Amino acid sequence: MRDRMQELWDGAVPMGVPCPQADPAAVKRRVNAALNAVPSERRAYMRHKIRFAAAAAAIAALLAGSALAVASRWNVLDFYFEGDNTPVEDYVSHETYSIRDDNYTLSVISSVADTSSAYLLVTIDAKNDAAAAALMADDFENMDTFSVRALENEAVKPEPTPTGNGPAVEMPVAGGFSYGEKEALRTETSRTYSMRVDELNAAVYAVQLRLGLMEEGAYVEIPVEPVEPVTVEVNAEGTGSGTFDHIEGGAPVTLETVSLSPLSIQMEYSFADADGDAFPLLFFRMTDGSLCGWGQIVGDNLLGPTSWNDRGTIHCDYAHPLRSVLELSQVDAVVFNGMAYPLDGGRPEPVEIDPALYPFQIPLMDRLSEGGGYSVPVRALCEGLGVDCVWSNEAQTSAMTYRGVTITLTPGSTTALVDGQPVEMLEAPAAQDGKLAACYAVFEDAWQVSMSAAYDNWPSDNAQRVAWLVIP
Repeated sequence: MRDRMQELWDGAVPMGVPCPQADPAAVKRRVNAALNAVPSERRAYMRHKIRFAAAAAAIAALLAGSALAVASRWNVLDFYFEGDNTPVEDYVSHETYSIRDDNYTLSVISSVADTSSAYLLVTIDAKNDAAAAALMADDFENMDTFSVRALENEAVKPEPTPTGNGPAVEMPVAGGFSYGEKEALRTETSRTYSMRVDELNAAVYAVQLRLGLMEEGAYVEIPVEPVEPVTVEVNAEGTGSGTFDHIEGGAPVTLETVSLSPLSIQMEYSFADADGDAFPLLFFRMTDGSLCGWGQIVGDNLLGPTSWNDRGTIHCDYAHPLRSVLELSQVDAVVFNGMAYPLDGGRPEPVEIDPALYPFQIPLMDRLSEGGGYSVPVRALCEGLGVDCVWSNEAQTSAMTYRGVTITLTPGSTTALVDGQPVEMLEAPAAQDGKLAACYAVFEDAWQVSMSAAYDNWPSDNAQRVAWLVIP
């Protein structure tokens, strides 16, 4: 559901203008510095750090040039998706769109979109000393730093959403956007940001971006030419999965459609309000016959769906970026409730699902450092995933391999080895009651699983985190 900030924003700003929001990763970093957050709010985003560490020398060599020259060497996909992005490279626009005034140049130098989100790589160049000082100020990032508006083609604008409890509601276009600075690309007079504009629709033909420090009326307009999704009609009922805020799941859920693009997944589904929250867990059958899990293809569920109550039935429109860009020619079918629904519209057929791909729960373990969060029982995690956890007395290390990736942990050391490469963890692994406990993030990133210290029934007054929910 749309958050409280967006609701307050809608009351003060005309519909269609999304509430600006800081990048979730940046917010969490600041919160974690002050609060004893649990791991599900302590995202390390290690894959981003690994990717930038590999390119640090190249960035340092480039920084002598202008911001535009530096940032133009990068693709916006590099900041949002793991792995090989070449399957959708042809959809990425590298055309530069700019607006200038006496103080700043605002440029979008890389962009790509599908029917749910647009991704932008943005540079801001200061043109004088005073402008540079404002750009580098500690309070530069605030509610007024950026504003975004999506432009619609009225001829193909979607119908208003029925509520069942009154008149239809016209949902806002671009319900929100997030951004984060790429600090490694900062120069003395410039900053570079990646941005994601969410809750678009098929009628959007352009996005307008404004920098609040620029003169009134100055904005840059970026054309939106979306990557078209493949939509599969499912119209079937199944059992809802456990989620971060309702760990047990089990309520019936009806999945109506699934739309896959190389960048995101969209679903329309519904469930009875009286049954509590429900979420339709999917698997993905590839053309080679293998099955991939939700955690592997989609990753974390960071965005709640847009939903409305129609006479006791909760209808949900869900959209979420994929973990990695997806070459749709390699996906044969989406799998729901034991049935495979081919992307080419063929007849559904039953499919056998490896039990190790289903979500499971493992105990929460104590924090590993002051200010840290819940840790993960390493052996229990491996058992749930169906892999061995091998302890070496000689090396005093614990090694485990899943999905072809080997993680090696050393108690007392914050450095893990992922396929032999060092990766820094938030806390060092340690023994607790004879069991090895470790930070969750190294497993989530290296093994492509989703892990949350989940609630029994949030947001009830007595909601408690009860276990790790692991979604392979």
